Amino acid sequence: AFPSECPCVRYNRGMETLIAFGVPEQEAQGYLEMAGGNPEVAVNLFLSMSGGGGGGGAGGSSQPKKDLGFDIPDWYSSVWPEIETIPDAWLKQGMNFDEKVHLGIVQPKNGPCGVLAAVQAVMISQCRKKQNFSEKYKPSAEDLGSAITAILIQGTYDEKGQSSPAKICTWGSKGVGKDVEVTETKTEKDLYEVVMKNIKQFQDPGGCVLLVYSATLTRGVEQIKKDIVSEGGEAGYALTIKAHGHWLCTSELVSLLIRGKAGGNVGAFSQIGGAPHDWNMRLGVGLLTADEFKTGTVVCDKLKSPSSPVWLLHGGDHFTTLWANGDCSESKGATIQLFHWNGLPPGGPRLSEIKVKATFGVAPKAPRKKVDTYFKPRPGEIDSVVQAHPEDKKARPDMYDTWRYEVMLAVDDPSVKGAERPKDLPPEPTFEQGPEPQGAWRCRTCYAQRFKTMHFKENPAGTTKCIGPCGKDRKEAGWSIWLPFKDLPQTQKSIIHRREAPKIKNILWTKWPGAEITYNDDKAFNGLPPSA
Repeated sequence: AFPSECPCVRYNRGMETLIAFGVPEQEAQGYLEMAGGNPEVAVNLFLSMSGGGGGGGAGGSSQPKKDLGFDIPDWYSSVWPEIETIPDAWLKQGMNFDEKVHLGIVQPKNGPCGVLAAVQAVMISQCRKKQNFSEKYKPSAEDLGSAITAILIQGTYDEKGQSSPAKICTWGSKGVGKDVEVTETKTEKDLYEVVMKNIKQFQDPGGCVLLVYSATLTRGVEQIKKDIVSEGGEAGYALTIKAHGHWLCTSELVSLLIRGKAGGNVGAFSQIGGAPHDWNMRLGVGLLTADEFKTGTVVCDKLKSPSSPVWLLHGGDHFTTLWANGDCSESKGATIQLFHWNGLPPGGPRLSEIKVKATFGVAPKAPRKKVDTYFKPRPGEIDSVVQAHPEDKKARPDMYDTWRYEVMLAVDDPSVKGAERPKDLPPEPTFEQGPEPQGAWRCRTCYAQRFKTMHFKENPAGTTKCIGPCGKDRKEAGWSIWLPFKDLPQTQKSIIHRREAPKIKNILWTKWPGAEITYNDDKAFNGLPPSA
């Protein structure tokens, strides 16, 4: 029900994103061309080429040594993007739970959200089995210790199922953020005992870093490099990246914590060759991501439908946690009660109750091979949505499904490439061009070439010849038309949902397509939707 964006919409979104970063329009166009029109790749190119750190640090020992007040281990740059003092966002982050919402970990500053969400998700997955579990459950130190133990033990197994010792890091004599002491354990029982002996260090400031260090050394730096490369990443990248002045979690780090392997491909297909791809999930938690509705990357089955109804939600630059206290029915029409935790201001700390009425059930399993989701439009089909009517937006700012939309109809253009629509797939509806507009009008020919000509203007009322680069008469050039949301085809409605609906709804729709989603009216957040 929610197909991939067509290339023109993705290109448009890429332009908007890059311009929001302060990139001039012509330069933004260049990045998109280098990225083959992929907005996410274009942004990463911009960040890496402008020194923004979009691709992570060069792991290993190639970076020059610096004096940080302690002997820097060789593996330091495999974790961090720079040989610098660890930011307070990480050093002051422990794993103590919120006083009011006992299941939630408060995150004062941006950075370690992926680690916190992973710990919370694993712990909730384990605690759900208890008879007294609810969203008001108060975790014990033992609950946290069990989750940390489960996270670390899975990293001891190689691809053949052979295990190696787990390694637990604790702070050394020079204090938090400096030297570490490493303890090896050979059994899960011994690992849990060492974790519990040092549980205060994991709970206190710096505890988040200790878990990352422990997971890194347990898996092994060389094996982590192999993990990253095996799923399309680049050798030498660190487990965190520097972006917008913050050190952030990568998908590789989150993967290391929730499945014991640092491969960052969450999609259903291999990035190398496109073969079917899925995760081996020992801990039974899943992940839903905004990347699916933004780029059309179908999330692999074990992440979308985990054995326990607990998910990390990835909103693009932040991780949060979603879970159900009870079982989740996959039947059409079922109503599912979920809880969502976001520990980071300004959207949190906040626990939200979300109800999903799964009108169409759950998303099907990923196909066994990649399929085309963009088909070359026939003349008269809607080619793209230009904008919502400004008067409607002003009059009903939160009711995008009542607005009128300016749309461009497709013409027979040999330069537009796309697969032919399969005969067994219902055709998209077509629309008439209609009478010539009386007021200002937008040229269809110039709009199709807007990113090449950088011409975005309308033609003034009273003109019958385009003042833009094409210079054609209006009847030859064509013009945009306006349609109410209710008259748009489902494909275009889905694109508008992605543009206008709250991000959390779009993420949930990747699991429950077309579902009715409501959330409690939290007075502290003025009725705003939960932030993902």
